[in-house]
Amino acid sequence: MEVLLRRDVENLGQIGSVVDVADGYARNYLLPRKLAVEVTPNNLKIVEAAQIAKRERQLDEVRRLQLVAEKLSGFLCYIEMRATEQGHLFGSVGPEQVVQVLAESGFDMIRPSSINMPRHVEEVGDSELEIMLHPEVIVKITLRVAPLEEDKGEE
Repeated sequence: MEVLLRRDVENLGQIGSVVDVADGYARNYLLPRKLAVEVTPNNLKIVEAAQIAKRERQLDEVRRLQLVAEKLSGFLCYIEMRATEQGHLFGSVGPEQVVQVLAESGFDMIRPSSINMPRHVEEVGDSELEIMLHPEVIVKITLRVAPLEEDKGEE
């Protein structure tokens, strides 16, 4: 049975695709869940309108994220941690700590999984990180890890 997909269906197709599936799969799964409809001229128009709306939403999202990327570009993420005199950290800095600093600076929509950090930083110094806000919007920031200056009380 040929059906017209109203939504993206994993391992089957994207919205607007005409796919040939087993009758039972169409009747028992796709049609009742409104994931697909019968192929008719009217349904083709409806699904085409949904495709256009989806593309517009995606473009709006990319534009919004590009504005965020402009603000974030060149951002200096400064983190202080206890370190030895040689610059080795007691612990490490991972994406979670970077996200926390970004959130404190007003960039609270960024998730740890968005940060391209091959491994945790274990030394004092600067590193360049990539943040993927969207597959089409990637921005670079600088991570600066500095030794924590401990206050030594005067006696």
